[in-house]
Amino acid sequence: MLDGDLSDPKITLRPPGYWEERGIHIVPSVRVTGIDAVSRTVELADGSAVGYDALVLATGGTARQLPGASPDLLSLRTRRDVERLRARIDSGPVVIVGGGLIGLEIAAAVSSSEQRVDSAGQITVLEAAASLLSRVVPDSVAEAVAALHRDRGVRVVTDSRITAAETDAVTLADGTRLTGTVISAIGMQPDTALAEAAGLSVGPAGIVVDETLRTSTPRIYAAGDVAARPHPLTGEPMRAEQWLTATEHGKLVAMTIAADLGLATGPSTPVPRVPLAWSMQYSSNIQMVGWPTMADRFDVDLDTSTGTGTCADGFATTVRCFADERLVGAVCMGRGGAGRALRTEIEKTLEPVGAAG
Repeated sequence: MLDGDLSDPKITLRPPGYWEERGIHIVPSVRVTGIDAVSRTVELADGSAVGYDALVLATGGTARQLPGASPDLLSLRTRRDVERLRARIDSGPVVIVGGGLIGLEIAAAVSSSEQRVDSAGQITVLEAAASLLSRVVPDSVAEAVAALHRDRGVRVVTDSRITAAETDAVTLADGTRLTGTVISAIGMQPDTALAEAAGLSVGPAGIVVDETLRTSTPRIYAAGDVAARPHPLTGEPMRAEQWLTATEHGKLVAMTIAADLGLATGPSTPVPRVPLAWSMQYSSNIQMVGWPTMADRFDVDLDTSTGTGTCADGFATTVRCFADERLVGAVCMGRGGAGRALRTEIEKTLEPVGAAG
């Protein structure tokens, strides 16, 4: 997005006629102020109301804010955020707070940008944890990803505690002050305000739903980043912030609504419960399958025949992640087709929905 074409024709999901032909009425620039689950109506800011037979909350989330940071700190969540970033990152130092997927993709995009003459030594990634991507990959993979960035001149600083963050400077606990365009990439906060006001069950992970995305209130559903579906291994509500998950939630919630309203004409199509996410950083494809950080043992399959074996030159590897001899996750680098196969393999080990009860 930082280097791509963001014109309306390029980023529009479908041409306007697509929705009209399917009887879909899109109402832009309107704010929902409340939900009446008894009368099954949605209240709007202009005083009007819309009735429903089924209501889907796909409210997503907002960029998480650094405590005490400037409210004008840049982040990456919306198209407007991208436009603000583009105006600031063409030159000069860039400081990215957060070594997760978004922070690292921003670092790779800025470092590779054709608009910058030289980025070597000008891009810094600050991560509070001891390693990058600590929530999604094992340490061995994190080290390889860190090397991937360092090989291209990105400075990676872990165990960094920030005491102050402004739009053009960050101060660390040891007194170090880094200047440049500051970008916050410390994750998202699910937007659950409407759900809470309507009395739905809400937890730290988001709006609590069952396996088929039903909320605690009949005829109300949740999908996408805001939905907290039961973890297949622990049963705890789990949010999955991946593009592929949101796409599959759309299919799943449609099938659930069709069944609840008596509109289903055949068997539903199974939707995977194992998350799959991917990231392109420089020319490296990184895929994360399942729950790698739940593992206590790792099997590494490294193929250096694609290069010298260094991150800068490129290599292929698959890290299979096991917990008590059970495959619970995997991380693939440079093996674009491996992720889906591993996802299917993990999916086959899960209990059928409702089997445990």
